[in-house]
Amino acid sequence: MSKDLDLQRPRLLTDVVGERLREAIVEGDLKLGEQVSEAQLAQRMNVSKTPVREALLRLKSEGLVEIHPQRGTFVFRLSPVEVAHLCQFRAMMETEALREAMKSQPKVLVKRLAALVKAMKSAEQNQDQPALARLDMDFHWAFLELCENDYLRGGYELLRYQLNALRHRSPISNAVPSHEILVDAIAGEDVAAATSLLREHIQENEPRYRMACGLE
Repeated sequence: MSKDLDLQRPRLLTDVVGERLREAIVEGDLKLGEQVSEAQLAQRMNVSKTPVREALLRLKSEGLVEIHPQRGTFVFRLSPVEVAHLCQFRAMMETEALREAMKSQPKVLVKRLAALVKAMKSAEQNQDQPALARLDMDFHWAFLELCENDYLRGGYELLRYQLNALRHRSPISNAVPSHEILVDAIAGEDVAAATSLLREHIQENEPRYRMACGLE
């Protein structure tokens, strides 16, 4: 039988709803701390409440929503202490992932990061903040993607989407130079300098994230 019998599995409605809600939170269509209603979301998306409820449970596991019995469901919002802890955890995960990636795939890492910095320059010149935020995410995710430790990637997933949401709410200025310096250190195979620069870069973002959460 020559006919291709492979079937495209239809996407689950819960997956589609979850992606749309995740996008709405990350890109700012839904505000941090905003209360969301299953019924209203279902009506807006022209679906039943069941896939919305299931999608919100998934987003809860990603840290994007908080579900409080008797009170309702809210888009996440961080306290000053939580912002500090987020940055601390991010620094731990990314510096170790960078160390691993520099050891396992150094040439691929440098090539990918250099291409992302080039794209960031273009986005910065065009004052395209959404594109700059996405490229910044891709730059830092490259450390995790190219390291060989699945547990590091799994740990980073705990904060990845919260970070994405904060990036979109905190405009980046003069982003290119700090990333270029980091790429130079990575290309020079200076692990100590690269991880130190990365840690400093992450900690410098804490005030931006506090502002994104309305704390300053």
